[in-house]
Amino acid sequence: MTFLKLSLICVLFYANYLVFAQSNIKPVASYTFNSNMVVDETGNSELLLYNNAKLITDSERGAVLHFTASDKSYAAFNKNLLNTDTCTISFFFYWEDAGAGSWHQLFEIHNKATNSNFFFTPQIGWGDYGCALISDSRDYGLYETVESITLQKNKWLHIAITIEDKRVKIYLNGSEISTGYLAISPGLIQGSSLYLGGNPDRSDNYYISARLDEITIFNQVLSANQIQALFNETDIPAPVNNKTNWKTAGSQIDLTVDLSAKNQTIQNFGSSDAWNTERIGKYWPIEKKEKLAELLFSTDTDSYGNPRGIGLSAWRFNIGAGTAEQGTASRISVESRRTEGFLNADGNGYNWDKQIGQQWFLQKANQYDVHHLIGWQNSPPVAYTQNHLGFRDYGTAMATILKPEYFDDYAGFLADVCDHFSKEGIHFDYISPLNEPQWGWAPTTSGGTVTQEGTPWTNEEIFDVVAEIDKEFTSRSISSNIIITEAGSVERMVGGAGHADNQLNKFWNTNSQLSLLEKASFSDIATYHSYFTDYGSSLIDLRNEIFQKSQALNSKPILWQTEYSLLDNGYRYGYPAGIKLTEMECALSLARVIMADLNIANVSAWQWWTTFDEVKFDGESRFGLIEALTKKDDSDGNYHLTKLFYTFGSFSHFIRPGMTRVGFTRSDNISVEESFNNVVFSIFTNAEINKLVLVAANFTKDARVVSLSLKNIEQKGLKNPKLFLTDEYANLEKQVIDLSDDKLIVPAHSVITYTADIAEETSIDQNRTEQNMVAWYNSNTREIIAILPSVYSINHLKLYSVSGDLLKTITVNQQQRIIIPSDQLSNGVYFLTGMTNDHYETTKVVIH
Repeated sequence: MTFLKLSLICVLFYANYLVFAQSNIKPVASYTFNSNMVVDETGNSELLLYNNAKLITDSERGAVLHFTASDKSYAAFNKNLLNTDTCTISFFFYWEDAGAGSWHQLFEIHNKATNSNFFFTPQIGWGDYGCALISDSRDYGLYETVESITLQKNKWLHIAITIEDKRVKIYLNGSEISTGYLAISPGLIQGSSLYLGGNPDRSDNYYISARLDEITIFNQVLSANQIQALFNETDIPAPVNNKTNWKTAGSQIDLTVDLSAKNQTIQNFGSSDAWNTERIGKYWPIEKKEKLAELLFSTDTDSYGNPRGIGLSAWRFNIGAGTAEQGTASRISVESRRTEGFLNADGNGYNWDKQIGQQWFLQKANQYDVHHLIGWQNSPPVAYTQNHLGFRDYGTAMATILKPEYFDDYAGFLADVCDHFSKEGIHFDYISPLNEPQWGWAPTTSGGTVTQEGTPWTNEEIFDVVAEIDKEFTSRSISSNIIITEAGSVERMVGGAGHADNQLNKFWNTNSQLSLLEKASFSDIATYHSYFTDYGSSLIDLRNEIFQKSQALNSKPILWQTEYSLLDNGYRYGYPAGIKLTEMECALSLARVIMADLNIANVSAWQWWTTFDEVKFDGESRFGLIEALTKKDDSDGNYHLTKLFYTFGSFSHFIRPGMTRVGFTRSDNISVEESFNNVVFSIFTNAEINKLVLVAANFTKDARVVSLSLKNIEQKGLKNPKLFLTDEYANLEKQVIDLSDDKLIVPAHSVITYTADIAEETSIDQNRTEQNMVAWYNSNTREIIAILPSVYSINHLKLYSVSGDLLKTITVNQQQRIIIPSDQLSNGVYFLTGMTNDHYETTKVVIH
């Protein structure tokens, strides 16, 4: 717009209305100042001006809002219009030289009661002095920023900011310049006020000399092309690239599944409760805890077929060492990583009310019938350790911190824990008494601190302590089995000559002096962690090695991967240095490691570290399935389900204990290593061989068509196929797409789970019953005819395109025959879904 808008008020007001009327995008506030008045064209709000804030005539843009730093001028909305976690704010901005500095609050959401705020500043006061969106929550004690480039002064710029759940994007002149995540978003700030130009309620009043124009607020997230339209001041178009792209490229991948080629049987997919579960379980409101338990443990689906939870089949309970009671004297610097202990500090008696928050989630896991419950320790109880610490002190030997005279007491402690919980109706299937014995677990200076509990163990000490635990468990008829070694990496299991190396050969070889195979409580499970071997040739070679060496042993132990998160830099495999990975990029890195452990190492269990993390690490989702923050006063908390959560659920919800991984061939004949940068698959069936589960991860930029055929099973095919998608836009959601002809699509940069029944080949007509909805296309009348079943009342019908776009919704008023005009639809495949309150079914319609 130009200065001419002053003389074309009516015409331009109407044109401004058309910008939004021609699409479904409507603002909740729009201040264009076209009428030379401060008026919200939507009629939803008022903007009040203070301390010489006023409209002035700008030579380039006409009437604009002006603030003067020296006058401490500002504007205040009569209500907070940015009070949700799904919103967009857009404005033109001219930064004047007068009084220019850092920390100006160009717009700010402010909670006067808590003094928390969420604001945009054109210049921060450190680093490269760029602009930033800042969240400062006093409730949660968290200060976060999403930073970007330095903004120019004395020049009109267009700024737009979108907020979607925790994801923030900053746009300059129509182009994205920064993206990031803020754990405390506007909905959690619960701001009582929304200010422009400065905040009179705060002591750090950094007012600005600036001009604003075209201030527009939306309660939805605009796409990049729509932001570009705001910058260009043109009609807002339909969004582009804000949904999954199902358009395929490249040749079809034909998979031939050999149901007779059976590999390992799956025992569980699990996660750990350390360390933040204690605070959540102890303090959070019951309704939030119940929801979290459902999200973690439920195997149910909703009425649309979407998983209610990721169905974990193992839960790892950290049996604490008692460092939390020591406080700062524990010399563990991270408070949340200090654990309470059941054993009293003097080593006499127990307090079973300790770890009450962790116990809450353990009880919920038990109530949800989680397949395996595992009790594990980082450190023995501090009453039994050297210097009564939960870690190895500086300068001491690379050996366990458990005093030799307490090996038998430690065995008794673990037996007492198992016995107590058994009486509570909770049975630990496994006890893991040591963790990553290869590492030093010591401070770097005398008297220094560490960040968590931990102790090294020599192989000889491991043999001795397991022997003591086995003797105690056997004499007391404790049925929990002992699992070791929780090796810190695959390499330490298969080779080396260190104090805790070559453990596969040491403990599972019948010819080894340290063989534990004769111990009654010793399980046939060898456990390792996938850290530091998640990229390049190590991803393939070391897993090949551990599987081959395990199979060469007479005992042939079952392999479990029991701890992994995106530690170190291996997760960045294939990504340029210096960029931050998005949630989905991190999730794809997770999928790559799970697939490698399943397909190459043939693990029967895969467990994640850790369930609840507080926030992203340096802006990336690397360590938590769920990012959960607790208020400083412990009165409440909030959480965010990451793409790691949904990707892990692509395995854990569908691949159930007792399923077996089966072999397959692929038509593109790429190598195993190549597949981990292309599209990688893992396929499973159940004991009855009447269910198929396929998980695929596509690391490429193109969607791929995949066909499935079955081998070594006569006259059976795939029936009732379903596809569940996790990508940038979908979160483990059932897709309404064409899965006929045993074909599926794996979208770009996605993880999918495909499920189907394996059943006798029959025609569609033979399967049809009066309970099925029937629909067809009448080419003469150009209508879709639907006949609804009488056994239940369908409330409404939804018509989808083959790519999953919702085209029509039809309300059903107790009719059984529905006619849907289709003259506007092009030829192709469509899907009609009928829905009740607790049921739905979909049928395919072909328009020709």
